[in-house]
Amino acid sequence: MLKNLIYLEHLSIKIRGTEVDAYDLSSIDLFLPKALKSLKLQPLDEQDATHFIKKLSDEREIPMNLSNCSFGGFTLVRLSLVLDVITDRLMNSITSSLPLLVDLDLEDRPCFEPKLPLDLTNNGLQSLISCRHLTHLSIVRSRLNSPVSFKRVNDMGIFLLAESSKDLESIKLGGFSKVTDAGFSSLHHSSHKLKKLEIRNAPSLSDMAFHEITGVVELKLQSCPLVTSESISELASSITLELLDTNGCRSIADHCIEYISCVSTLTSLNLGGADITDSGLDILSRADLPLTHLSLRGCTRVNDRGIICLFNAELKIKKTLLSLDIGYMPGISDRAIRAIVSSCDAISELCMRYCFYVSDASLRMLAKSDSKLRKLDVYHCVGLSDGIVEVMEVGFFRGLRWFGAGGTLAEKGGFGRVCERRPGLTVCFEGCEIGCHDGWQFHKYNDGY
Repeated sequence: MLKNLIYLEHLSIKIRGTEVDAYDLSSIDLFLPKALKSLKLQPLDEQDATHFIKKLSDEREIPMNLSNCSFGGFTLVRLSLVLDVITDRLMNSITSSLPLLVDLDLEDRPCFEPKLPLDLTNNGLQSLISCRHLTHLSIVRSRLNSPVSFKRVNDMGIFLLAESSKDLESIKLGGFSKVTDAGFSSLHHSSHKLKKLEIRNAPSLSDMAFHEITGVVELKLQSCPLVTSESISELASSITLELLDTNGCRSIADHCIEYISCVSTLTSLNLGGADITDSGLDILSRADLPLTHLSLRGCTRVNDRGIICLFNAELKIKKTLLSLDIGYMPGISDRAIRAIVSSCDAISELCMRYCFYVSDASLRMLAKSDSKLRKLDVYHCVGLSDGIVEVMEVGFFRGLRWFGAGGTLAEKGGFGRVCERRPGLTVCFEGCEIGCHDGWQFHKYNDGY
C-alpha cells in the first residue's frame, strides 16, 4: 500500500493485538518512502524496533553535511514509539541511525521490573549528545502494566542530558524515580529555550526544583507527591505561563489557588486529585482567568457549592471554557450540572465519570440546552438509567461526536440503533478517556460503536 506513496511525509501505525505481543516489521520498512519525515508506531518489541531502525539507516544514505541534506537523503525528523521496554541498545540505535531527529517520543510499558542489559541507564541518555538538532524530547516509563520506573538513571544522567541538549524547547520525563531536585532543576536552568516541561511519577521531586523557573509556557507536574503549593508560588509572577497541570499532586491545597490567580495568562488548568475545597474555587472565581480548559477530577472535597460559586458570577470563564472535567467527584449532583448548563455557553467537552449522584435529569438538561457539546463522558454514572438511549433517539445532542456510556444501565443494543441513524457518533463502552485518545486507545474487547 505504501509503495506508491513516494511523497508521504507523515505515517502513524497502530498494530492491533495484545500489548505484550512482538511484531514483525519487515513488511513495513521495505516500503517506507524516502520523503517520510514523521513516523509513529505502537506497540513494538524493543528488539524488533532496534533492528528496524538500524535497517532504515542501512538502506538510506545519511548526508555528510546535515545542514544541507537534499530531498533524496535521510529525512526522518520525528519518531514516536511505544515499546515493551526502553534500553540503552535502542537509544544507541536511534541516535546513531537518525542524526536529523528534531522530535523523539519514547514510551515503554514493562510488565515487570527490567533487568540489565535490557534497561535504560545514564549511558543511554548520554547517547542523545549526537542528536544535535533535537528540540522536543519525551521519555516515559508507563505504569500501565506494572508499577515500574527507570531505576538506573540518576542525577548524573540528567546532568549529561541537560548539558548536551541546551536547545531543547520541550521536555517530558516520566518514571525517573532516582532523579532528585538537583537533576530536574538542571533542565530548566540549562535549556534557555525551554517552553514546555512535563515531569511524571517523580517521587523525589519537591518544591526546591522550581526555584527561579522562568519563561515556561506549559508546566505539567503529574503524580509528584512531594510537590506542594509552594512550587506554584514561584510561578505567581509569570507572564508566559499558559498551561498548568498538577494532576495527582495531592499536597496542592486551597492557598495554591491564590498563586494561580495571579497568572493572568493562564488558559488551561488541571488540579486533578488536589486537596482543594469549595473555598479554593471561590478564590478561583474572583481571579476571573480566561480559562478554556479546567480539570477538577478527583477533587473529592469539592461539592455542588464550589461549582455553583465558580460559575455564578459574571466571569470570563463562562464565555471561554471549552473543556471541563469533574469526574471522580462524589459530591457532584444535578445541582452542579444545572449551574454548568446555565452558565457555560461554549463548552464542547464535558467529563463527569464516576459522579454517582448525577441522574437522568442532568442529561435532559444538557440535551435541552443550546449545547455545543461534541464529547460527553458519563462512564460509571450509576445514577443514570437506560433512558439515556431514549434521549439520544429523540434527536437531542445533534452536535455530539463521542459519548462514553460504559458502566451505566444503558444497553449496547439500544445505542446500536442510535449509531445507525447517526454515523458521525462514536459510543464507547470501554471506559476510555474522552475521544479514545483520537483512536490510539487500546481496546481489549473492541467494544463500542
